[in-house]
Amino acid sequence: MKEVNVLIINEDTALAEQLDNTLKAVGYHTWVVTDPKEGLELLRTNAFSVVITETRSAKMNGVKVTQEVHKISEQTSVIVITPYSFISSAIEAMEAGAYGYITKPLNSSEARIVTERAVERYFLFSGNEEKDFFVDLAVHDGLTGLVNRRYFNELIKEEVSHMKRSPGPLALLMLDIDNFKNYNDTEGHPAGDAVLKGAAKVFNNCVRPIDVVCRYGGEEFIIMLPKMNKAMAKITAERLRIQAGLYLPVTVSIGIASIPEDAQEISALIQKADNALYKAKDTGRNKSCTI
Repeated sequence: MKEVNVLIINEDTALAEQLDNTLKAVGYHTWVVTDPKEGLELLRTNAFSVVITETRSAKMNGVKVTQEVHKISEQTSVIVITPYSFISSAIEAMEAGAYGYITKPLNSSEARIVTERAVERYFLFSGNEEKDFFVDLAVHDGLTGLVNRRYFNELIKEEVSHMKRSPGPLALLMLDIDNFKNYNDTEGHPAGDAVLKGAAKVFNNCVRPIDVVCRYGGEEFIIMLPKMNKAMAKITAERLRIQAGLYLPVTVSIGIASIPEDAQEISALIQKADNALYKAKDTGRNKSCTI
C-alpha cells in the first residue's frame, strides 16, 4: 500500500500513544507532536494525508488548527478529537473545514475507520497521479493487506469459469478466530488488530503462491485453493490450524468444502464451507471440519 503520513497533535501523551499504535497497526506512517505550532511547521515541509488534533486546547483549538492546516495544504484532511460532552466543538471545527471527529475515551475501531475515510478523501483530491492508491484500496483490506471480500468474489468467479473450460478440483477453507470478541474486549483493540495481522501472515505462509487468502469480514478469513481436492485441503487446513496455535495467542476453527465433492456453484460452495465452520465451532473449536 502507498505510504500514508498522518500527523497527530495532542498534549495528552497517553491518548496520543494509543492513537499512534492504532494507526501504525494499519500501516500508516505516524508523526506525533504536542505543540500545534510544531505540527504546522512539519506540515510545511512534509506531505500529510491527515492531521488529527484536539478540539479544545489552550495552545490552539481545533477550529484554529483546521484553518491553519488548510492555509498550508488545502487537501489535507483534519480530524478533531472531542469528548462526548463537547460534540458541539467538533461540529464547529467541521464548519471550519475539518473532515470529521473522533470521540474520547478513544475507541480504536472508530479512530481507524474515520482515519481511513479521511485518507481516501486526501487521495481523491490529490489528482489522477494517485490512482494507484485507489486501485490498491479497491482490492486489499487496509489492516491485513490481504485481498478483500469484494475482490475475492471476483477472483473465485474467474477460477470457477476457468474450471468449466478445464475441469479440476477447487477447495475452499473458511476460517474464524476462536473467541476473538473476548480477546478484543480483554486485551484491547490494538492487540486484536495485531492478532488479525498476525493471522494473515501465518495463513499466507502456509499456502501455495496460487492460493488466495482473503479477509472475509471481522475475524473471518477465507482461502481459495485451486486444483486441490478435499483430502488435500484437509491437510492444508490442519497445517494452518497448528501454525496458528504456535504463532498466535488464539486458536482458529476451519470449515472445508470443495468442488465437485460438495457443490458445483460458488454460492453453494461458500455455504458448505460456512456450515463446516459452524460444525467445527459447535463441537469444541480449534479444529477443522468437513460436512
